[in-house]
Amino acid sequence: MEKLNEKEIVKIASMYYEEGLTQAEIARQRGVSRSLISKILLDAKNEGIVEIIIKSENAYTASLERKLEKQFNLKNAVVIDTFNLKHEEIKKIVSQQAALYLNKIVQDYRSIGISWGNSLRGLVDYIAYTNHPDATIIPLIGGLSDDYFDIQSNQLSYDLARKMRGKAKYLYAPALVSNHLLHEELSNNRAIQSVLEEGRFVELALVGISSLDQETNMRRIGYLSVDDVVELTEKEVVGVINSRFFDANGLEVEADINQNVLGLSLKDLTRIPMVMTVVYGDRKAEAVKAALENQLINVIVTTDTLAEKIIKSVEEVEKESK
Repeated sequence: MEKLNEKEIVKIASMYYEEGLTQAEIARQRGVSRSLISKILLDAKNEGIVEIIIKSENAYTASLERKLEKQFNLKNAVVIDTFNLKHEEIKKIVSQQAALYLNKIVQDYRSIGISWGNSLRGLVDYIAYTNHPDATIIPLIGGLSDDYFDIQSNQLSYDLARKMRGKAKYLYAPALVSNHLLHEELSNNRAIQSVLEEGRFVELALVGISSLDQETNMRRIGYLSVDDVVELTEKEVVGVINSRFFDANGLEVEADINQNVLGLSLKDLTRIPMVMTVVYGDRKAEAVKAALENQLINVIVTTDTLAEKIIKSVEEVEKESK
């Protein structure tokens, strides 16, 4: 067949995009193959003859979601528009959207592990009541001081199970102990071993991500001493998941504090089929990027501004490497 002129290409594009004909129908009418019609339509887009504009206020955040999913091979990304919102409003809307997402998928999972922190507190607060009696919620780490009981894993496990009419397990141990001997003693406790082993085999894990700055919960709670911060800074720590400190390569650093945590390791998390994080706060960009790049998580609920920072950082690295 002779090369089509632009007018003929426009006609075929109009038949497909405006009249709603299928490629097979157009091929029959024009007396050509379907593969040729497919090529013509692709050329029409590449040459700027056809421009597809999605008219929706969700178009931009949807494009950020696809970029994250493709760049980091994620199962899903949920990006929330936070334009002109204040910090408390951002916390609320991210928690609400994370809860909506979890409500949609939760019936597919019978064993759910949960870590600790403010973002997970928000998720649990906003998740709708449902009937999922087969669900078992398992804490992935020990508890905190009583002053912060509402964000610790045992409390979140109880509250989430109550909302699902499911069952909750409890880990009667501190998240962090003071020395290696105590850690070894508690790690050998059968009750503690049993819960942690169940945690390693959950189908879905819910975790938060923090950075090593003044705002991280572990610093505000007082779990990190000055010496800890100095050591972790020297080890080039970029983030924290489940109280495990990791570097830009997504590896737990060899530090005293990491060796004294009673909870799942990052290696344990990578073996769990679905690991979902709820994260906001642009200062966490480096931590989230490292977690994404190293497959520590595969589902993310986050803000548009944090997604933008992560994507921009990746693009800058790729540009420099060319």
